[in-house]
Amino acid sequence: MCEVCSKDEWKYKCPKCVIKYCSIDCYKSHDCNPPAPKPRIQPSKRAPRPLQLDSDDETDLLTSDQLQSLNCKAMKQILGNPHLRNILKEIDSAREPELALEQHCDEPIVSEFINACFEIFPNETPG
Repeated sequence: MCEVCSKDEWKYKCPKCVIKYCSIDCYKSHDCNPPAPKPRIQPSKRAPRPLQLDSDDETDLLTSDQLQSLNCKAMKQILGNPHLRNILKEIDSAREPELALEQHCDEPIVSEFINACFEIFPNETPG
């Protein structure tokens, strides 16, 4: 639903404040209040960490069937976004990936990616 007029389905998002709107009239009439920029975690300059698994971590790995499920049009489309790919690289290379993810999870493109994952794996529960 359009977040400006609440009459029609939204078709567009403001690039600054990411409000959803349906028409140019709604775009022109909305108050653009972009969210405050979040402090960025600087990626470490070191080489990527080797994957080290504890016996408990194996339950967090995807099976080959689950990996194959990720090879879909929706996931390819969202991963085509260079901003999301940069964020994922930053999270992966951060000294504290959990903290880096936490700092980015409010970004609309990251939320969209997370929702796409949950759509592919609706019965999976985190942790």
